[in-house]
Amino acid sequence: MPTSDGILAAARAAGGARPRALWSLREDVLVEPVEPDGSLLLRARWGDFRLDRPHPLVGETLRRMSLGPIMLENVFAGAIPASGDGEPVVDQAGQTEVLRVLHRLQHLVVRSLGLEDAAQPLLSVVPMAREARFQPGRVDPARPVRLSRFAFLRTEGSGFVLEAPTALHRVELHRPESARVVGMLGRPVRPAEIVPESGLSEPAVLAVLAQLSGAGLLSVAEDGGPDPEASVELIRLSAPTFGEDLDPVLAAWSGVDLLFHTRSTTGRHDGPFGATYPLRGRTAPEPALRPLPDGRRHPLARPDLKQVLAADPVLTTVIEGRRSIREFGATPFTAEQLGEFLHRTVRVRGLRPAPADDPSGEPVSDRPYPSGDGAYELEFYPAVRDCEGLPDGIYYYAPSEHCLIAVNESPEELDELFAEAAVGARLVTPPAVVVAITSRHRRLSWKFSGLAYALTLKHVGVVTQSMYLVGTAMGLATCALRSGDIGLADRALGVDWRAETRVGGFVLGTLPEGGRPIREGWSDPADFVGWDECANEVSARG
Repeated sequence: MPTSDGILAAARAAGGARPRALWSLREDVLVEPVEPDGSLLLRARWGDFRLDRPHPLVGETLRRMSLGPIMLENVFAGAIPASGDGEPVVDQAGQTEVLRVLHRLQHLVVRSLGLEDAAQPLLSVVPMAREARFQPGRVDPARPVRLSRFAFLRTEGSGFVLEAPTALHRVELHRPESARVVGMLGRPVRPAEIVPESGLSEPAVLAVLAQLSGAGLLSVAEDGGPDPEASVELIRLSAPTFGEDLDPVLAAWSGVDLLFHTRSTTGRHDGPFGATYPLRGRTAPEPALRPLPDGRRHPLARPDLKQVLAADPVLTTVIEGRRSIREFGATPFTAEQLGEFLHRTVRVRGLRPAPADDPSGEPVSDRPYPSGDGAYELEFYPAVRDCEGLPDGIYYYAPSEHCLIAVNESPEELDELFAEAAVGARLVTPPAVVVAITSRHRRLSWKFSGLAYALTLKHVGVVTQSMYLVGTAMGLATCALRSGDIGLADRALGVDWRAETRVGGFVLGTLPEGGRPIREGWSDPADFVGWDECANEVSARG
């Protein structure tokens, strides 16, 4: 078996092959003739595109492009007839129309880069959006280049794919040579430095870089950078400048955040999105109600609706009075208060049969907070300490039975959860309850493509607001938590983070001394700090 050095040497030996441009249509584009006038209809994911009575050379070009990458020169050469004296006749009008049509169809056209006498292309530039437009970039051999800091390399098991949330094209790498070029672009490098390690000729390397640049995946330095013969220290102090790094809008985004945003919305990618049921037939759907864990049960008191209605303040009072409170009082928090809080925020109010068009067959639950398509994938684990009527420990809240089930009585892991909450929320004093919120991800991903995780984060937001409002109405001290330690959640809650991962949290306690519960008549307009000031400021701004 040849060594990696031997493979690279063989690639270098073949490195003189020159690049060539190849054209094809996206794999999901169908070219259909329209009878009887000879028009063509192109069916694509972004709608149909009709070409009325195109030149025959256009039809032949598109037909061949639908079969795979081609050289336009070969199509043009095969269509050249002979004149009466045997000389070839160039169909300039047909070639011009082909180029004009391909320009109009840029969002459907894949631009590949091949090598002379090589069957497999080096790479392909694939459009991912209707607005995608491609023109190979200009690369100065003297200027340093690097990958965009937003670019990421991934594989789905059939080759490498290079993408970036800032780009409307992806680049599929078909051969090791192109992958080697990309592998050297993790830092600023001059094109000439890439050639010896790539196994490609200089024109081929420059062509690869031009394709990456045109696809929006390559950053080219604003200047030539430091002299390559300079000292290491001078080179370090004279790093090349890239325009991408100077963009104040892009500076606000990390690569991960921008990727998550663009892939959990539509418009900048061509992946499946929405209710596509990607796991149907591959795995069973997640049940509407989580199977209950083993453990000691603690039934919770259910609040009396009439008493709640009589005691609760009006909605505006609760909204204006909501605060994140990080200091808690010495008055004991009770199991009755926890029962009312959970009953009003996250209990199961009822179940109804699955919709007729839902292949999962799972019933849909009804709860006090909204959830996309009635998914209700969130689960709640109250960790309790110094709560009157409940032993210290970590519990699972069973929303249908309205009871707590003990899942962990380890004082060490209970202390870890409280310590983590204190740091994450900057708590001044310990709360009585830390509620860990998890998501049964497959409950969403079985049905949705693209937006499953984004959807669960939205659900965390709405349930957090519900908890704030109910807690405020009840006269409790409440504060939301940032997302916590996944490993700690696994240990403390007894879950597998890949199947049920922690996505949020909330703390509860009694109000500190001197705090006035909203339930006790907190409704004086003077209490609504900032209401008039805000209105006056908006008015002053016009």
